[in-house]
Amino acid sequence: MAYYKKIDKSVFNYGIAIPKEYVESFLLDEIIEQGTSREIIVNFKKENYSARIIHLKNQSGKPNFQIRWDNNIELLRELKKEFIQTYFAIESQNYDSKIKGEYYRTNLLGGNQEVLIVKAINSKLIELETFIKIETPYDNIFRDLVEKNVFGWLSKIDKNLMITKSTPWLEIKDLIKHENTEYVVYYLLDDVNKELYIGSAKKLGDRVKIGRNEIPNWNKFRYEIIHPKYHSELREIEYHSIMNFARIMKNNGNLRNSPISDYVLVNKDYKFYQK
Repeated sequence: MAYYKKIDKSVFNYGIAIPKEYVESFLLDEIIEQGTSREIIVNFKKENYSARIIHLKNQSGKPNFQIRWDNNIELLRELKKEFIQTYFAIESQNYDSKIKGEYYRTNLLGGNQEVLIVKAINSKLIELETFIKIETPYDNIFRDLVEKNVFGWLSKIDKNLMITKSTPWLEIKDLIKHENTEYVVYYLLDDVNKELYIGSAKKLGDRVKIGRNEIPNWNKFRYEIIHPKYHSELREIEYHSIMNFARIMKNNGNLRNSPISDYVLVNKDYKFYQK
């Protein structure tokens, strides 16, 4: 059995509640004691993501079940990109509320609400399917802002976040999708020759190239986006990362280390710390 969920801020932050009339359809005779959870897989757009069904404790003793994916950054990002119109509207209203010192509740007009279908396939698998999606002329640029986590640091105006986004390891073939990302500290990995290179760039594609001289056979990469407040410190943040890895890895900079890995840090430039 499936139910239709109007998109609200909970979808982008932690997950969704299971309406009481649908609880049996999602538990499928597998009991979840109050205060415990069950690991599940959520399938969205043909990709699988880890999640949980939890049975929350509450004073009333009434059943309160939720599907939670708050620890799955990849799924949260894909939901934001899929329902970008709603996400943008919610973040805009939330930003205004924070400035006014008010608590924000999702408040969207009926004609502007996007909808998700939530379906239990079996006790271990739940499927999410787009039912209503509102397209706008600005979707592509908004999705790019989601990738850069711009909304993330805008909504945290009371925090001084240095890193606004940290990616998992990505395959070299995905580089073209990330070349325009700005103000990053990046990591290049050669998992055959067991080498690592760390650098920084005002624009990722300007510095990260296939066959990079320092690590010509790199095949994976990841990066961290620096908050605009700290753009002037980009080089210092890069060297901080280099030095921390150099202290725990064999390295080409001849720095004393206590290696806990058989990888080699191929960076040779440590002059920032040579004082």
